[in-house]
Amino acid sequence: MNRTAGEKPGSAEGSSLARAVLGGTGLLAAAGAITKMFGLVSAPILTRLVGPGPYGVVALAGTISSLATMVAMMGLDLSYARYFFDGGSGKGQAVERFCWRFALGTGLAMSLLAGATWWWWWDETTRSTGNLAAVVAAGTFVAVGVAMATTRRRVRAGYSRIATATVAGGAVGVALSVLLALYWRPDAWAMLGGALAGSVATVAILGVPPPPTLLVRSGLDGGQRRELLRMGFASVLTAPMFWVMSSADRWFLGSMAGQGPLGVYAFASGIGLSGMLVNSALTLAWFPEMSRGYEMSPENATAGIGRLWARLAVLLMVTWLAVAAAGGDLLLLLADHRFHGGAPLVPWLAGGVFFHGLAALANTGLVLRKNLAPTVAWWVAGAAANVALNALLVGRLGPMGASLAACGSYALIAAGLIGSSQSRLYLPIPWGRLGGAAALSLAAGALMSIPWWPSPLWSLLLKFPAGVAVAAMMGGIAAPDWMRRLGHGVFLRPGNG
Repeated sequence: MNRTAGEKPGSAEGSSLARAVLGGTGLLAAAGAITKMFGLVSAPILTRLVGPGPYGVVALAGTISSLATMVAMMGLDLSYARYFFDGGSGKGQAVERFCWRFALGTGLAMSLLAGATWWWWWDETTRSTGNLAAVVAAGTFVAVGVAMATTRRRVRAGYSRIATATVAGGAVGVALSVLLALYWRPDAWAMLGGALAGSVATVAILGVPPPPTLLVRSGLDGGQRRELLRMGFASVLTAPMFWVMSSADRWFLGSMAGQGPLGVYAFASGIGLSGMLVNSALTLAWFPEMSRGYEMSPENATAGIGRLWARLAVLLMVTWLAVAAAGGDLLLLLADHRFHGGAPLVPWLAGGVFFHGLAALANTGLVLRKNLAPTVAWWVAGAAANVALNALLVGRLGPMGASLAACGSYALIAAGLIGSSQSRLYLPIPWGRLGGAAALSLAAGALMSIPWWPSPLWSLLLKFPAGVAVAAMMGGIAAPDWMRRLGHGVFLRPGNG
């Protein structure tokens, strides 16, 4: 089995849960931020070359591919990360073989279906220059490979390899997109083709199990396979709900306002959804490390898990504040003037990202109890609310209505999941401190989301020290011991988690 130096199953012995999670999260978030920066740097070139229309086409293609990918995965990445530590290394290897073999089979089937769906319904509807079905199908299959290869590294605490693959894949994707737009065709083909190449590079760096491993049956009996699929099956049901919530806004805008406003909204979403890189990094590190810690000591782990849960929630608040404060200025600074109407959308889109991350954290107790039925129920409720809000608001408020719908519906899911999870596995969470940090974040975000200077660059420079000060105050409210250690330069040293 391929491993990077220093990686081993069940690694992080001698490390606290906090240091393991925050170390992995920080590394992955930094990689995501660098990758995001590639996109921001390329924005002045791509927005000028292709205009809003192709951004709308790419957004629609992304909805098809993302749904197909989530259905193909069937939640196996979550089952993989949870059951890999349940029953020793031999059971872990068997779980890995089963998950890979199953995901590759479903990935192939769903990628073909995604390509056929695009070819049959959307290629002519979106007036794509050339048939995009092949690249949609290929992108779906490679996305399954990225998810599985990433999980394989996660369970081995291989966060450095994941970070390297993320940055390299992002660089390849953005560079190729710009080159294709400059020298071949400035349309959706350039952006989708570059993204596909970047995903292939990511899988190549992450690595996959050796072919002989994939050709051997898992060794799990029927009951064990059903148990894995049963836990993952919740994602099969929630995946369409997530797809509805991340797509309904685009369909409503496309039908009511056209490809131009949809392209503006899609570009603003690219900035407003920047916090997803923190959500993703946090999820990638949190669930395997939390599962490992819980399996080691189920009776004593909940206190530490609850304490860290609260501090990670504050991290999500700080992330929202950063995106809400800087996002509009960045859009004005980087994008062509045709996209500037998207700046006021950013804080609301970022709010949806915050509640999405909080909902993911809220799954903690349900994952540990291996019962995700409440997750399905709340995602169904959130998706229904999202469609209703889009239908009500988009016709009246346009892109702003879609942004409000996203924020409100994700907030509903987060609140519901917190209640359901706490009722099944109680975690001692300091709600008073969380409330204080949230109030400070909301007040600061309301003030900092508007420009502080006519020049976007000067506005960003003026906001930066204020944002750092507010973030430090939030940290002092929620985690005063961490702030003291950080001030003394000892945070994250062994024994200080």
